[in-house]
Amino acid sequence: SYVIIAAQPVMPTSEVASHLTVHNMLIAEGGQKKATVHTHPIELVAMSHTPKFLEKDVLTYLLWSMIPETKAFCPRGLGIVPYKMPSSVELADAAYRQLHPENPELDDYDVVMWEKHGVFAVGTDVMDAFDQIDVLTKAAQIYINARCMGFEPDGMTKEQMQELTDVFHLPK
Repeated sequence: SYVIIAAQPVMPTSEVASHLTVHNMLIAEGGQKKATVHTHPIELVAMSHTPKFLEKDVLTYLLWSMIPETKAFCPRGLGIVPYKMPSSVELADAAYRQLHPENPELDDYDVVMWEKHGVFAVGTDVMDAFDQIDVLTKAAQIYINARCMGFEPDGMTKEQMQELTDVFHLPK
């Protein structure tokens, strides 16, 4: 089943390949996740313009450390998809591999950053997927605002983040 959230009929997104690829994965898994959201949060896209944030899990740990809610709402972190042509099957496949890696030793994510483009999230419903993006964006805003004030924010310590993980029974 599906829910229409637009008041008027709308054309399918140009990223329909990614939505369909990931929805097929969600259906095959038969889990609780049933929704996808793709959007272009300015702060997160801006952070994808530097190589240091595109390394595996660097941006995840930075954003988690900015505000406790980030890890609570996005406990599996932010996967990174290197630049691919928007609307392409290659982009859809790369997002799919971040959300559902073939190698079980690799991390899987609930949200992926498409370098210089936007983010794609999965959740139990549209609001769950949106909330993950929203809290990641707020963490990015905190980081950027601190940098604009002239300092590198300390963020939460590893001990504080571990305590949060333990108390709320979060993965990783």
